[in-house]
Amino acid sequence: MKNFLKWLKEFTPFLGLSGLYFSFVILVVFLFNYYAPDSEALAQKINPFFLLVRWDSFHYLNIVSGDGGSLVFFPLYTWITRIFSLFFSPIFSGFLVSFLSLAVVLYFLSKLIKENYDKEISNRSLILLLLFPTAIFFSLIYTESLFLALIIAFFYYAQKKKWLLVAIIGFFACLTRNVGIFLWPVYLVYILIDSYRHLLKRKETWYSLLIPLGLLSYCFYCYLISGNFLAFISGQKGWSEWHTFLWPGATIARFFKYYLLVPIGETGLYNFLRIVVIEGGSFLLLLTTTIYWIIKKHWPYATFCLLNTLLFSCIYPMTSVNRYVVVIFPIFIFLAVATQKKDWLFYSLIAVFSLFLIFNIYLISMGAWIG
Repeated sequence: MKNFLKWLKEFTPFLGLSGLYFSFVILVVFLFNYYAPDSEALAQKINPFFLLVRWDSFHYLNIVSGDGGSLVFFPLYTWITRIFSLFFSPIFSGFLVSFLSLAVVLYFLSKLIKENYDKEISNRSLILLLLFPTAIFFSLIYTESLFLALIIAFFYYAQKKKWLLVAIIGFFACLTRNVGIFLWPVYLVYILIDSYRHLLKRKETWYSLLIPLGLLSYCFYCYLISGNFLAFISGQKGWSEWHTFLWPGATIARFFKYYLLVPIGETGLYNFLRIVVIEGGSFLLLLTTTIYWIIKKHWPYATFCLLNTLLFSCIYPMTSVNRYVVVIFPIFIFLAVATQKKDWLFYSLIAVFSLFLIFNIYLISMGAWIG
């Protein structure tokens, strides 16, 4: 009981911070959509939270409500939401899962960073994470907050060498997103760093098999339902019709050749900013972070970043990179360290991130696609 109360005391501030973040998002939604007495949202008495139920959120809610759903969407988020929906409405339950997951993200990220850095780096990392332009997805009925909570808990307990717990967390990460499988090689890197001797005789090596088991179990479920082990891939017809898998060099070359050599007037200023500046910039940020952790020889972070970099560099066009990088938390530690002695750069990043974040909240509330 005493340990629980101690943990609760540590966790409560992060619960409050998550609550403040959700309040900030709702405030921005309110200011953009209820700004005048004759505004449409005000006239129709629309709950501001409903303006944040967009795109994939509808699919998750359909699954939770039992109205069917695509196998494209991995099950853990909807399972947890369905448990909460026994007591609350599905929409409230979805937001509640994201809210609690974000608190877990902030709690474990703070503890993880303080293992190797000072409080300033920890605070800066949290601020940069929360203000990142696509951090809006943490407060939506999406898997971002839950997936990141599992990833950071994975890294935290890996540093503590609690191997069975780490493998179990990796198992659940694979039930949240297919790229959770990237945690398997990260796990193996951790145990190799711990000791490379008698690798096959060590129980922690065999624990690692729990991680791919998470993905394999969902593949088997897909087979039972649809007769296709990879239904979560083949089900993305709209996505696959306008994406191509290429070698990394070819993807990057084609990206810059098309978007940088074609006049802006032909692509349109908005498309240029969205694809080149935002998507391309997000990829370059991830690539730079990967190189940084390789130079620092922090092999678990480097492995995790490298695998994601290779994945994005094999998909043309590189769309939604700005959304997916928000869960690659070593990016924010790198930015915090890089700006530690450059306050002007740190505050400049905060200003730029905040402007794009507010703009993305506005776009989401209007039903626009942002990543």
